[in-house]
Amino acid sequence: MDLLNYNMFMENFDGTGDFNKLQSFIYAENLNGAEITMLIDDIHKHLEIADSFNWINSKDYYSDLLTRLIKTYGH
Repeated sequence: MDLLNYNMFMENFDGTGDFNKLQSFIYAENLNGAEITMLIDDIHKHLEIADSFNWINSKDYYSDLLTRLIKTYGH
């Protein structure tokens, strides 16, 4: 199982690479719709926290990741 750490230092993030890791994780773990929704909800919560603290790099990162997940999985 791949370990994902999307709470890394934000100056070192790679949005596309992390999205690809999430897709690989979803496929490898054979996640169903409810589990994918929980994953999307978790990332949305991270975005809300980043927004509340006005962490600009984090907000952009989580917003991009959330947008890609929603467009791909349609939740």
